[in-house]
Amino acid sequence: MIFTKKNSKIFPIQFLLYLLVFSAITGCKAVGPDYEGSPEMDVPENWNNDLSNEFVEQSDTQKQWWTLLDDPILNDLIDRAAIDNLDAKIALSRVEEARANYGVVEAAKFPQIDAVGDVSRKSNSKSATGEKNTDNYTSIGLDLSWEIDIFGYVRRSIEAADAQLDATIENYRDVMVILYAEIARNYIALRTSQLRLQFALENVKSQRETLNIVNARYSAELVSEVDVLQSEQNLAAAESYVPLFYADIDELFNSLAVLLGKNPGSLNQELKGNKGIPHIPEKTIVMLPREILRQRPDIRKAESRLVQETAEVGIATAEQYPRFNLNGTFGYDARGSDSQFSSNSRYWSFGPNFRWDLFDAGAEESAIKVQDAQLEQARVNYEKTVLTAFEEVENALKSYKEEKQRNASLRASVKAAKKVNKITVARYTSGLIDFQEVQDAERVIFFQEDELAKSDGSLVQFIIQLYKAMGGGWDNTDVPAQEISNEEA
Repeated sequence: MIFTKKNSKIFPIQFLLYLLVFSAITGCKAVGPDYEGSPEMDVPENWNNDLSNEFVEQSDTQKQWWTLLDDPILNDLIDRAAIDNLDAKIALSRVEEARANYGVVEAAKFPQIDAVGDVSRKSNSKSATGEKNTDNYTSIGLDLSWEIDIFGYVRRSIEAADAQLDATIENYRDVMVILYAEIARNYIALRTSQLRLQFALENVKSQRETLNIVNARYSAELVSEVDVLQSEQNLAAAESYVPLFYADIDELFNSLAVLLGKNPGSLNQELKGNKGIPHIPEKTIVMLPREILRQRPDIRKAESRLVQETAEVGIATAEQYPRFNLNGTFGYDARGSDSQFSSNSRYWSFGPNFRWDLFDAGAEESAIKVQDAQLEQARVNYEKTVLTAFEEVENALKSYKEEKQRNASLRASVKAAKKVNKITVARYTSGLIDFQEVQDAERVIFFQEDELAKSDGSLVQFIIQLYKAMGGGWDNTDVPAQEISNEEA
């Protein structure tokens, strides 16, 4: 029923009745499924890999885990990247977009009020009416529309927008976790390449010294020209490695610059020189498997998507039911010299209306099936994300453990190789052995030193990989701008 000026005598009673009915029906449960929590999964109590004394089990990870490497340059790079990285800026902009979208959707639960007005001067046709009249017409008023959310279309839409906002916040955090790890990974790779370059240059120097010894013995007719040629060959081979390391170092310079939102080459002077590979921390925090579920942003994002898709099923279900609105108008129409705001100029109307699709050839049923399928996809994606997280932690722990043993063997091998090389050169100079033994000894020492440098870098890389796998690098206070989500944390 629409209330108008003609039936205004019954307006107060029926208006109160409408308000009572409206209050009752808006308290109805929204149609569609409610989110009942993340899927049950078989979460192990502990990791398969036995943790050594270097690892400490803890329910929380180190937020700024890179500070444990005790490298001020790395700390500074990460601080700058957190502000200037372009992927981070894009992710943050998406958070702001989702916040704005939430505001748009949430506004649907409130009345929509519009001001309307019109001023015109009109003249009628003398031929049609017999006289010529010209008058001024003025109209001003308010239009109101308010959706009565009986079946939960608006509430489910707000739930979906809220979950989408949560997902974009977790995506921002995931971008930051990846960014911190990527900065650290590239930085360690740079320091590793610089150390390997140092060993390559030392090998070139050693080969030149050996060539000088061989030339001296050749001049004294103690060895054949073959020894000289072999020594020259070794020197050329040693020199051939050097450009590869310079190229690798330049690539890492460029990668770090771009990660900081700068032009390639802008960090070359700042990062040049072999500063050494940072030492691994004495103790590394390892979270328990169940704690990973709340710490990794990609898992939290996957759950937010699950919440969103659950709400989307509710939205599709609500489309099968009528949608009701309360509509009203109030204003003044005046003509000519009539007073604009007199009681005679006043008009108003108030009442509900509804829209209900009675036949759509099964489109709404199909829409629900689409959302059910997307909900199932979100559930499977959540499970996959959790399993991937467990896999990454297990792999990092295992890789570190095995590399630690390999590193110890390489260190012992390098120590022995240096002794062998020193003895071999002395014996060759004395004429006790041929050049082949010198050649073999020098080849071994360079290879083992290079492998040790790579291993030292790998140990730190696996620590970085572990912290990234645990979702380290964020907390609940690191998303800029205001919080709108009801369940942000």
